[in-house]
Amino acid sequence: MIATPTVIPKQAILQLKKTLDNFKLNDAIELCSNEAQTRKFLIEPFFFLLNYVSNDLIPEYNADFGDRISQKIDYAVVLNKKDTILIEAKKHNSRLTDKEAGQLNGYFNNTKNSKIAILTNGISYRFYSDVLEPNVIDGKPFFCFNLSSYTDRDIETLIKFDKRFIKIKEIVETAQEAVFIQDFEDTLFKELVVPSKDLLKIIHRNMNFKTKFNEETQLKMISLINSSLLKNIYDKKVLAEANSNSLGIITTDLEIQAYHTIRTLIIQNKKIDKERIKFKDFKSFFNISIDDNSKKTICKLDFNNSKMKLSIDNTDYVLDHIDDLMKYKDKLVTRTLALIE
Repeated sequence: MIATPTVIPKQAILQLKKTLDNFKLNDAIELCSNEAQTRKFLIEPFFFLLNYVSNDLIPEYNADFGDRISQKIDYAVVLNKKDTILIEAKKHNSRLTDKEAGQLNGYFNNTKNSKIAILTNGISYRFYSDVLEPNVIDGKPFFCFNLSSYTDRDIETLIKFDKRFIKIKEIVETAQEAVFIQDFEDTLFKELVVPSKDLLKIIHRNMNFKTKFNEETQLKMISLINSSLLKNIYDKKVLAEANSNSLGIITTDLEIQAYHTIRTLIIQNKKIDKERIKFKDFKSFFNISIDDNSKKTICKLDFNNSKMKLSIDNTDYVLDHIDDLMKYKDKLVTRTLALIE
């Protein structure tokens, strides 16, 4: 039987966002001059925000190293007397790197029922698991949260670690998905930067224009795989996806260009997560919204007639040229912020 994913109330997410926004980070940092103070004024309050209490945070947790010298990790959270989250603390101004996460490996490998480990300096929190190899921490975190800079999507992920909602199995599944996607992106990127002969051979075999697959052809193909080509392919992919989902609706290059322009203008505000800006084409207009939610429309574009028209919150603006969109940056940002807050 497939377990039903935990449903987290929207109100809980909004409350966490409000609490984080009100957290006086700079005041807390000023109180920290060493690791102990970092724990007291930054790390412990962070977990209190996630509804843990003092008794949940076990300090100087003993990692079982068998016959070796006993070593203690800064904190552990033991859930249901079984699942253990390990927490390694650093001073607030320490630079966290994936290499430092290696220090967690010994604890992680020797702590029963540990599937999640956190490396933190009180400001940045790096969440690790053992997706690639059992009992060995992955080289990169599957989630990072920074108290000084976070998005709504970050909060939606962080709330899953709230004591009231946390399900280790679900989090590990999320980690597996994140690691797979990142590994896929990294591998694809490497192939595109330095195309392998196998990739070139597949592309060449499927081309209509037939030539010999010799060194000259390979070098020519490699020279063509550049950022300009990939941008063109991306735009074609967006158009293909839009048109495949909308019978009888043709998304034009001009509409896609307008979408990219508006999206670029909007995300200059750091409070706005670029991943949440979506579009959907309709027969009579082109809609740009938050999370593809029709109730959270940022603006509408009407390029179907001889004149181009931009509509923001039921107010229409005539465009003489696509570049005229830049005149309405402030209105677009204001509208977007109103929809996400």
